[in-house]
Amino acid sequence: MNEFITKIKENKELCNGILIVEIILGIILVFRYLLPVVVPFFIAFIIASILRPMVDWLVNCKKVSEKWASLVVMLLVGGMILLLGKYVLTALYRQMESFVVYLPFYKEQFMVGLGNCCSYIDTGFHLEEGAAFSYATETLLGIFSDFRTTVLPKLTTSTVAALKQAFSSLLFVFIMLYATLCILKNYHHLLQKGKIMGYIRQVLGGVMHLLGVYVRAEGIIALVQAVICGIGLWILKNPYFILLALLIGMIDAFPVFGSGTILVPWAVYRLLTGDIRMSIGLFVLYLLCTLNRQLLEPRLLGQKLGMSTLLTLFLMYTGYRLFGIFGFLLGPVGYLMGREVFRIVNEKNESEKPNGNLA
Repeated sequence: MNEFITKIKENKELCNGILIVEIILGIILVFRYLLPVVVPFFIAFIIASILRPMVDWLVNCKKVSEKWASLVVMLLVGGMILLLGKYVLTALYRQMESFVVYLPFYKEQFMVGLGNCCSYIDTGFHLEEGAAFSYATETLLGIFSDFRTTVLPKLTTSTVAALKQAFSSLLFVFIMLYATLCILKNYHHLLQKGKIMGYIRQVLGGVMHLLGVYVRAEGIIALVQAVICGIGLWILKNPYFILLALLIGMIDAFPVFGSGTILVPWAVYRLLTGDIRMSIGLFVLYLLCTLNRQLLEPRLLGQKLGMSTLLTLFLMYTGYRLFGIFGFLLGPVGYLMGREVFRIVNEKNESEKPNGNLA
């Protein structure tokens, strides 16, 4: 039995395979059972890592205690976020209010565009005039009827569940903010003792670094995309340029979708409705967004993550199948964690091997 175990240990490929299986099972169990409990503390650790340099500056340069420095930094950053959020939400509210006011006009414009598209379909497939339009309107009426009879009653009956969810969300935010304050003022004293804590610190440090690279890069790209779209839509005199620019920027951050998810169908629709100027402008915006991503992504990300688009798509889909909607994020994060654990364990095993050059 001992010889069999020794042979297994000497087989590096087999050991690596067993280690990979153990890591995968461990990550699945952690995400399934432990993650819901530690999510607010994990987010708090991320926020504290970002804010800690400002706290260190106050402590070292202004001779403020860590407790008061942490509180001041959180209040200042929180106030700035609230002010910026108030400005953005006010602009979004005004544009959404304007959209609701002009909804009948947009409905009429949509029906005109739908009629033109259906006319092209009738001509292309040699159908009777109005056949495609009749089918499309009947389908839309059926969808709205189903919405009224199924979705709306569920919305009214789920009010209590919504209130419970709101209370749960408020409790989550409170715990996260309080944990951030606690971690911030004790940042340098955490995860300092013990061998296991050392490994956890190494894994978290590596994963946090890679996630920071990814989030920072995608955030910069999404912001630039939103600015490009906002300026372009403002030039095209779209009254909802802020709302649409933010929406396109957020969608563009997802590797599966991109800015073309909105801009290309919109441009085609405008072309079919005869608005050539708007259609050309939207196509130009799409080309600018694509060029911007092609220029910025290699510079900001490069090969640091070691994740191709196909691998990212596979990880997001696998995460979705295992953990639901949040699995889109958990899949890539789990891969990065597993890769770091695999690297650390291999480095530890290599360092513990006896030196074969003993005299």
